[in-house]
Amino acid sequence: MHLKKILPLLLTILLIGGMTAAAEYLHNREIIFPEIAAIAAGALLTPKRAWNTDSKRIFLSISLCAVLGVLIVRLCPFGTALQMCLAFVIAQVLFLYSRTTFAPMISAIVLPVLLHTESPVYIAAAMILTLLILLCRGLLLRLRILADTPYEKLPLPDPAAISDMLLGMLLGCGWILLSQALHLPFLAAPPLLVAFTEFRKPDAVSRREPLRVILLLTACAASGALLRILLCIRLGLPLWVSAMVTIAAVYGLMRGFRLTIPPAAAIAILADLTPQDALPHFPAQIACGIAGFVLLSFAFRRNDKAVSGGSAAVSLTKS
Repeated sequence: MHLKKILPLLLTILLIGGMTAAAEYLHNREIIFPEIAAIAAGALLTPKRAWNTDSKRIFLSISLCAVLGVLIVRLCPFGTALQMCLAFVIAQVLFLYSRTTFAPMISAIVLPVLLHTESPVYIAAAMILTLLILLCRGLLLRLRILADTPYEKLPLPDPAAISDMLLGMLLGCGWILLSQALHLPFLAAPPLLVAFTEFRKPDAVSRREPLRVILLLTACAASGALLRILLCIRLGLPLWVSAMVTIAAVYGLMRGFRLTIPPAAAIAILADLTPQDALPHFPAQIACGIAGFVLLSFAFRRNDKAVSGGSAAVSLTKS
């Protein structure tokens, strides 16, 4: 295969490997930001950017949400469940009024709450890693490997969009509270909350082919967990080796399913942050979580004017 065709994948693998290696050798897991894998999938591994946004807004939204997530952990007196609900509600408002379809910002604010992260290291890592992806995208644009997609600012939300946002808040918070009550936190893993937000669009792939979506995300979760168990726990290899192989496996799965859903990449890398004793159950939690969110997504209007946010799922049928 020509180098230009595999360069986006190579850059993504190196970014994920570098992130994980830095976290491992500096003994600071807060450097690992799984949503970087999703941003890379949508910005580097698809011919056109998967979201209606631009580089400036990607960087600013991730930076702002990372700061807000850490502040919620530091300042909010509530328990994890209510903190996650607060983070999700704030993220939904920011997403709707950002006038973009860049849903990964949701994970940036919810993840530190789920992991009880108070360190500014998380904020710095999210910002630096996002910037690196944007620089890589700029390089690929200059090499004409990727096509530039102009950002078209979405209109301000109308009453129908606000109504859908409120419904999304209600359903999302209910699912978060259920996951915490059952002590199954990955039922509402941050990438799943991102996917749920993207699935609200009437033409979302989750409505056309729900089984394929559930299988793809479950397979990605299983690959992340199984590769970590095999390579790191059984063979004693560094975590960065597992992360690099995982992101390559995720790319292969997306090609096999002929579908790119950016949160699937983040789910696979999230396995690197999962406690070792929870790894065997991680794929099952993700499977139940995504199945639940796919079903909940059918609660939203099918009128195209009802929702201003879009789905980042990209069909690879013609690729």
